[in-house]
Amino acid sequence: MPNTTEILTIYYKHKPGGFCKRLQMKIEAYLDKGWRVHYIAVEPFPYDDPKLIPHILPTPMQSHDSIAFWIYFFLTAPIYTTLVGMKNKINLISIFSPLYALISSPAKWVLNVPLITFVRFPPHRNTKFSYRESRLVTWIEGYLEKMGLAFSNRILAASETVRSAILARYPKAAGKTTVLYNHLQKVQCDKKSQKKRLVEEFSLTGNPFIVATSGLLHKRKNQDCLLRAFAEVEKPEAVLFIIGDGDQMEPLKQLADELGVKERTVFTGWREDVLDLIQGADLFAFCSSQEGLSNSLLEAVAAGLPCLVSDVPENREVIQNPEQHFSSDNPPALAEKITRAIEDREYYDRLLQSTKEDRKRFVFDWNGEIISEAEGVMNRLKS
Repeated sequence: MPNTTEILTIYYKHKPGGFCKRLQMKIEAYLDKGWRVHYIAVEPFPYDDPKLIPHILPTPMQSHDSIAFWIYFFLTAPIYTTLVGMKNKINLISIFSPLYALISSPAKWVLNVPLITFVRFPPHRNTKFSYRESRLVTWIEGYLEKMGLAFSNRILAASETVRSAILARYPKAAGKTTVLYNHLQKVQCDKKSQKKRLVEEFSLTGNPFIVATSGLLHKRKNQDCLLRAFAEVEKPEAVLFIIGDGDQMEPLKQLADELGVKERTVFTGWREDVLDLIQGADLFAFCSSQEGLSNSLLEAVAAGLPCLVSDVPENREVIQNPEQHFSSDNPPALAEKITRAIEDREYYDRLLQSTKEDRKRFVFDWNGEIISEAEGVMNRLKS
């Protein structure tokens, strides 16, 4: 390999949430290796490094969520990506999602470099389009994702569920697709002091039992299920923390008021210290109706919290004990589990021990795996 390896990635803009957090971690793994990373976006990412080089795609649209913007982006980004790749003598294109793999495919062919694609959600689920109810848009998006998978040299799925979905859509990808789970970050837990901090910062009284959830407040995260369940928990010491922000913030606050749990529910908004907040909680509840492999859930596992999770395949891959699962459309079942965790110490300890066992599967050198996959795909193309 050359002395300086040049990596190219593209994502239209940084947003709060696990997707961009994991994208940033991937970029930082390349930077730690000493490689230069070029990224294409419509605005600069909110982090920098001397070896991180932005290439800002000019756009006449102020809104980055309109159909006009996406038409413009999909028409111009492949050309711009190719020009940036040629100018900077790129060695590897590293992409998150099949659609961006398709955008990058002209650069791959012109430069004769490998394309490695990370897939965090089952294809055709992580749509950006609010107007996807159109069957034509749905079909087009699905076809474009399939093409992106076909053009990728290596596909890294975030879970076995995602891998199965990829192969169901594009069986020919079997030989080039593998699972690379998200990993747990190292956490120095000091539960007693962190809980004291929560009590003081949010003016809690007595000895509260804190139920927490975290992540983007979006429909598919299904936080309304948790609120409805919490309304059925008849324990005055129970307090619910909803950590995060998103387009469902106001509807969720209104629902908490309607359910009569407004005074026992804390909406923290977006926080950079999520891991610290979670450490102070007693129980983590995760209700998503659709999921990739959630960083929020992994953070709770890393923090040593017993976890209750909705019964979707990706959550079951993390939390394997069926006793910790509940249906995402059954708030009473979740309420029963939360109440039992408060009342029954033996049950609580059993959930905690099961989560600790699950934790072991996600402790590994993720950065090392990222570099190994990148080096492998570059070496295979050379040979």
